Amino acid sequence: MRKYSIFNIKKQYQSFVFGRERLLLEMVSSKGQALESSVSKQLSFICEPIEGSLEQSVIYEHLKKSFPNIKREDDYFIFEHQFKGGLKLKLCTYHIEAICEGSRMLDLDLFHSLSQMNDSFIAFNKEEAECGWLKPVKHASY
Repeated sequence: MRKYSIFNIKKQYQSFVFGRERLLLEMVSSKGQALESSVSKQLSFICEPIEGSLEQSVIYEHLKKSFPNIKREDDYFIFEHQFKGGLKLKLCTYHIEAICEGSRMLDLDLFHSLSQMNDSFIAFNKEEAECGWLKPVKHASY
């Protein structure tokens, strides 16, 4: 099982975050109530909020192409594929929580769908200390 936190970084802060992904991973992985409040404020500054029904419908439309079985349970959308496994999504204020059980192809399907929606998403897998842009930021140097 892999658990991801996926954030939508504001356009004006992408170049600042680029190259500092590990620092952001450490920040979102921090524990403790006082730290959590501070992290929450910092994330609200650099991240776009995940807008409920609009984001849900767009994500749903993109993912239903890859997953034949979809249902809703509590706060989660549950996408199932008979060969790849299952994917649970929960939309939070400033991130999308994704739980993948099964093949790593699930992760790729999710990341591909989200990267087509928006080029500002960055994903963190805290348990395995993995992080990365779903659609890498392009920088021009002159």
